[in-house]
Amino acid sequence: MSGAPLVRLVGIHKWFDRLHVLKAIDLEIHEGEVVAIIGPSGSGKSTLLRTINMLEEPTEGQVFFWTTDLTDIRTNLNEVRTHMGMVFQQFNLFPHLTATENVALAPLKVLKMSKPDAIGLAHEQLARVGLTDKHTAFPAELSGGQQQRVAIARALAMRPAVMLFDEVTSALDPELVGEVLEVIRQLADDGMTMVVVTHEMTFARDAASRLLFIDEGVILEEGDPAAMLSNPTHERTRAFLRRIL
Repeated sequence: MSGAPLVRLVGIHKWFDRLHVLKAIDLEIHEGEVVAIIGPSGSGKSTLLRTINMLEEPTEGQVFFWTTDLTDIRTNLNEVRTHMGMVFQQFNLFPHLTATENVALAPLKVLKMSKPDAIGLAHEQLARVGLTDKHTAFPAELSGGQQQRVAIARALAMRPAVMLFDEVTSALDPELVGEVLEVIRQLADDGMTMVVVTHEMTFARDAASRLLFIDEGVILEEGDPAAMLSNPTHERTRAFLRRIL
């Protein structure tokens, strides 16, 4: 793939006390790519994702965003993180704020937008995730799927260069999973650069441009999602897919 990568991880190791969670991870993510990460529980998927925006600091190695070394202590991480949207399993919405207010908060506080502009932007992003009719709803009045879509709109309102999704459907009732995945699919169609940790194999096959299988802190296999899911080359990948498919 031509051009400099948007995100680059070089020789990443992560230890939690004696637990070696990530082992010599090298990864490049280019603009417009949708990279899905799969693997068993405890394999290091979420830690890898959180290392991209330095929510987890690597024990060894470097993380680059464009040409900025995020592991350099002189780097202003808060400034860099404004260009990276992150959506977690839990929605983390402010319960006392409406959907619009939740989405408008960061543009107001961080981007120093005027209130009318921030509210306009919030409405625009809520429309993007299919919640035009929920501007004034509080989180308690929304389903889990709708709350997660507000969380996605909130991340999009910062106009990030890359979106990071950490198993965003795992806390949802099964019938609500589809509406959230549909929003992420639409973002993929719009050309958004994304890294998605997921258990949803159909989504990974249909929406991702590249699939990574991680096990025990090592990227064991990566490639075209459809090819990998139908004919994985590594025995551990085959065993994992047999269990979940």
